[in-house]
Amino acid sequence: MKQDNQALKVALAAAQELPPKLQRQLTVRMMTAIESEANFTVVYLERLSPTKWRRLAKLMDRNNEGQLNRAEKLELKRFSAEVDRMLLANSHALVLALRPELFNEQGRPIKDRFKQALRKTPSGNGNPKNGDIRR
Repeated sequence: MKQDNQALKVALAAAQELPPKLQRQLTVRMMTAIESEANFTVVYLERLSPTKWRRLAKLMDRNNEGQLNRAEKLELKRFSAEVDRMLLANSHALVLALRPELFNEQGRPIKDRFKQALRKTPSGNGNPKNGDIRR
């Protein structure tokens, strides 16, 4: 056990020396390698970089105060479009992970299966009650 712990420490130290992009690639490869052995699913979500997030927060604050100039309003509009696109992509990734049977091999929704799934919800209106997600 002690030898395994030491090997893990050495491997982790080596991984921490890698550039961030290679760290992410290593993580993906490790998760993918064990995914078939474990009961979990890897879902890749998009998010704003910390720099973009800080800028967006600043623009939103200034917008709430009515202090944006024309260029800043345009920048905020572009951020809004980017966040909307990311939200849609992340939603798609999550529903694909939770309900893969609703999609074809290319990841496109199968309309008839979606309609059938919506009819099977407890409330009948397509919204599961009390967090009930059917798998």
